[in-house]
Amino acid sequence: MIKHQSEVPQGNALRRLTVLSGLLGALIKGGRASLSELGRHMEDPTDLESRVKKAKRWLQNKWTDVTVHFIPYLLPILHSLSKAGELVLAIDGSCVGKDCMALMVSVIWRRRAIPICWVVRKAPKLPFPEHMHVAIIGQVAMLMDSILEQDCRIFLLGDAEFDGCELQQSCLAHGWEYVLKTAKDTLVADHPNMENASAFGHLAASIGQKSLFLPQMYVTKQGFGPVNVLFWHDRTRYDRPLYLLTSLEYGPQAETYYRKRYHIETFFGDIKSRGFHIHKTRIEEPQTLFNLLIVASLAFIICILFEFDARTSAQLGKFCRKDRIDSLSVFQIGLRAVRFYVRHALNLSFQFSKNFP
Repeated sequence: MIKHQSEVPQGNALRRLTVLSGLLGALIKGGRASLSELGRHMEDPTDLESRVKKAKRWLQNKWTDVTVHFIPYLLPILHSLSKAGELVLAIDGSCVGKDCMALMVSVIWRRRAIPICWVVRKAPKLPFPEHMHVAIIGQVAMLMDSILEQDCRIFLLGDAEFDGCELQQSCLAHGWEYVLKTAKDTLVADHPNMENASAFGHLAASIGQKSLFLPQMYVTKQGFGPVNVLFWHDRTRYDRPLYLLTSLEYGPQAETYYRKRYHIETFFGDIKSRGFHIHKTRIEEPQTLFNLLIVASLAFIICILFEFDARTSAQLGKFCRKDRIDSLSVFQIGLRAVRFYVRHALNLSFQFSKNFP
């Protein structure tokens, strides 16, 4: 982890990195994000109480910083993914810790979502206000502007919580494309004065068609636009129609991208019930949970990166049934592999700068 730092860490900075490494190992091995479980699985000769206090100090330390302890490991991944000429981002929120919510933007890769930026607030199961949506998009845009060295299209995907006019305007200001779900009672018209406006729920495709694409429309009472709107009802995938707002000018392209939005939900499942149970921790302080997400996100990335080596490893049959390998996700294969290698003291190596296919 040291080689990804801009300067060789020394003193307290080095000690904080050492504790972070211990927390990563503890979370992957134990699969529980509670302080007691993190302390129990940390590789440290001190007694359990001291290890728990060490974990708590790191999570509450004012020097724990996402720009130092997360971004350096994210940069090579984003550089590699951007070589394809586009990055697909998804925004979503989910419960974490005790009575807190995390709002997160992730980049989609191989049916998984790699976290980029997040905020945490004390608000059980309540949606985030739009100004927070705009703020986190601004943070991601600044990050992208600072690291992308080549032309790269950026697409943002989101569900109906993120259909606000300010968020759409923010995407356009940053030069991003977007596909956002909206509610069926959202007003739509072909003129900004919203005369003869009707609700999205009144739209329907022609008989035998699954979609209706309407370019250069205006939405909400404020007459925001022009924006392209899409009625889409693929009955093989969805029980109900989807109503989408998009800057894309071709309906089938918008459909293709929106399907990828659901991959961010796989990330939340991986750091929750399928992996680290971050929703079960009793931590209730937002900043402490924010820092815990640094650990969980890095642990997740380590697992999906190690899947490259695990899938071709001679040890594969020891931790996965080969006849069912295709039913396992990238994360599950990597997680099982890391745990197996650690348990049997096998050489385990991976690179954050691994080239992503």
